[in-house]
Amino acid sequence: MSVTSSSTAKSGSSLDDAPVSSFHRRIMAVAMGGPFCDGYLLGVMGVALGLITPALALDTLWTGLVAASVLIGVFIGGVVFGPITDRVGRHLMYVLNLAAFVVFSALQFFVTEAWQLVVLRLLIGVAIGADYPIASALTTELVPRRLRGPALSGLVLAWWIGYGMSYWVGWALTGLGDDAWRWMLVSGAVPALVFLVFRAGIPESPRWLASRGRIDEARAVVSKHLGPGIDADELLTEPRREQRGGSGLGNLVEIFKRGYTVPVVFCSVFWICQVAPAFAVRSFQPQMLSAFGVESTYGASALITTLAVAGIALGLLVVNRIGRRPLLISTFACITVSLLALAVLPLHWAFLVVTLFAAFQFFEAAGSGLQFVYPSELFPTDLRATGVGIATAMSRVGSATSTFLLPIAADDLGVRGTLGIAVVITLAGLVVSYFLAPETKDLSLKDLGVAEAGSRS
Repeated sequence: MSVTSSSTAKSGSSLDDAPVSSFHRRIMAVAMGGPFCDGYLLGVMGVALGLITPALALDTLWTGLVAASVLIGVFIGGVVFGPITDRVGRHLMYVLNLAAFVVFSALQFFVTEAWQLVVLRLLIGVAIGADYPIASALTTELVPRRLRGPALSGLVLAWWIGYGMSYWVGWALTGLGDDAWRWMLVSGAVPALVFLVFRAGIPESPRWLASRGRIDEARAVVSKHLGPGIDADELLTEPRREQRGGSGLGNLVEIFKRGYTVPVVFCSVFWICQVAPAFAVRSFQPQMLSAFGVESTYGASALITTLAVAGIALGLLVVNRIGRRPLLISTFACITVSLLALAVLPLHWAFLVVTLFAAFQFFEAAGSGLQFVYPSELFPTDLRATGVGIATAMSRVGSATSTFLLPIAADDLGVRGTLGIAVVITLAGLVVSYFLAPETKDLSLKDLGVAEAGSRS
């Protein structure tokens, strides 16, 4: 898949080369709201579920449904609201989906039966799934080129911050008695409300406005938020598409008709191959460490998680320096080697086991920021949210399936056999990345927009 560069606009004057401002930093900060809430939502449930089970008399089936409902919702949110966002615009959906998260999170306090909690968690998941394509598309279209990679990679860092913070908040709320789990679940509405307030003043994407032929409105956004010194002439080159009514779900077909099958396959497959092993290992890491003879499993898991955050920081630092393609391929190679060593080597020292698990988490995290970077860069403005939405949905299929199947596979094949399956998955990701991953770090959105869909760099 190749992306051919065209001539760039004047240095420092185009949208892609605009000087970094407080407006750009605000865009980056508020975009982190959705992933932060997603991580918080999943993490706090890990603390609360032990209290919810007796309180609502959950059996095994309902426990699984409560845990899986969010992932199902994210799938629906990505598939449905990515295309809708491309049709109706970014700003409206940017505010509405986080408002829905606040309302549904608050309603969890009042549930009295398991099915009510499942429905609310499903709806919260839909809101989160909708946020991924909205936030990534708006961020891509508003920040300059040199911030695009770190800004989109930072969404994954926000997920980890939310995930980690939820455990501290959950632990602090355990002393509230029998209803502690209610306060834990409703606490997710607080950060969502804060992010919602800051999102209210974010403008519509000028690139999206230009793609709809609303050039004067697009110029007004650029002049107000980026300053009159920014040359907005490149908006005139934004490809225009015929205005159509409806929900926009037709984009799910149009994205393939217009030649973006290879980018869809590439983004979906590499994202699945990253998250499927990662979600499964993170969910059952203490049990897997114990199977290798590690005694302090929770302490080791805490250390490994800390190193994973360091991996994300590394990815943020190098995504613009070494490029997207080398980062993706090298991290897939490292996580494949780490898992292969765990699967086949006779490991007799806990230190080596922990080191290999930590290496897997570190390098997986370092490459995970590309989950938002590539889908946001490889699709044109009028299909960007659709492309991100499809990739998001496919990734959640992978994570939900792997998390569900890991205990079954471990019973049948043992921990090493299960890790062998993970090796096959990450190796597939490595192969797909080698043949399909383009390099996009130095290209403007204008250059990317005129790229031949489906060609390889």
